[in-house]
Amino acid sequence: MKYFILAGEKSGDLHGSNLVKQIHLIDKKAEIKGWGGDQMKSEDVEILVHHQELAIMGILGVLKNLIRLKRLFNLFSNQIAEFKPDTVIFIDYGGFNLKAAKIAKLSGFYTQFYIAPKVWAWNKNRINSIKKWVDQLYVIFPFELKLFKDKDISTHYIGNPLKDAIDAFVPNPEFLYKNDTYVALLAGSRQQEIKASLPVFEELVKECPEKDFIIAGVPEFRNLYENSHIKVVYEQTYDVIGCSSAAVVTSGTATLETALLKIPQIVVYKTDWLFYTLAKMLIKINYISLVNIILNKKAVPELIQHEFNSKNLHAELSKLLDKTSIEYTNQKNDYENLIELIGPSGASQLAAEKIVLFTKNQAK
Repeated sequence: MKYFILAGEKSGDLHGSNLVKQIHLIDKKAEIKGWGGDQMKSEDVEILVHHQELAIMGILGVLKNLIRLKRLFNLFSNQIAEFKPDTVIFIDYGGFNLKAAKIAKLSGFYTQFYIAPKVWAWNKNRINSIKKWVDQLYVIFPFELKLFKDKDISTHYIGNPLKDAIDAFVPNPEFLYKNDTYVALLAGSRQQEIKASLPVFEELVKECPEKDFIIAGVPEFRNLYENSHIKVVYEQTYDVIGCSSAAVVTSGTATLETALLKIPQIVVYKTDWLFYTLAKMLIKINYISLVNIILNKKAVPELIQHEFNSKNLHAELSKLLDKTSIEYTNQKNDYENLIELIGPSGASQLAAEKIVLFTKNQAK
């Protein structure tokens, strides 16, 4: 069978690589092309476009890149027309991937969406687009199943693939920083996020000379860290997080990864003012971090926009670095509840089984 996978960001590349690994085990003759990154490439996916080319954030980012977006959608259309896959699989990245799913569906291809767009957070009208352009939907949060099934969308709950990634992680015994005395800094996986976070991290380091800090860097954007005075470690994100005493994490997938690794954290985020202003009006949830959203409580502190500054970071870190504090104890207890809610690993295998079965049935 022939599969085309579209993963538009670093986290999608991770989930895509684990999914592909399982697809190859089930379908020994699988031929897979797509958009993704180095991790998918390592699983024998022919990468036609690297995900960093899709790193567009915020309203201003979209407006500045309208021509490039049009070119990318045209390129996608041409590539699937030439490859003629038995199915097109979209991984997360809802804003872009739903438009791509429309292109694929109108071109006559079967479409499967792995990790549903977060319509429960904002713009529920996207449910109509999912129903129209997506043949099979695979969700990773239990509460999503009813939401989509009630709209007569063929939906499958498969668990959370991040649990697969964490369980498969083997700590590097030669990792240099195992003394549990430093703070991990995660500036995000997109260029705009890194540019927004690094200046605040630099200020934090100046205010806290008694503490050690290490940035878990994104290899694709090495140039952004060149002038940093903070130590940067690449390609070892889980080691950097797992061996730290606490972490400052830009909101995204990494917040859940940090929680599953049981490291105390502060979640931060800053974006352009227009996007933030519009998001406040559109987003229907009380929190931005996946940890707090899943637990439906403020389990980890969130510093957003102007609150994301070195003074506030220093204050929150002081609490989490004190293992006798109520903040440290409560966060650790909340993590245990979170892990129970997430459930066991196996999401990638289950998703692959369902994706391959659907694809084979449609090919008959």
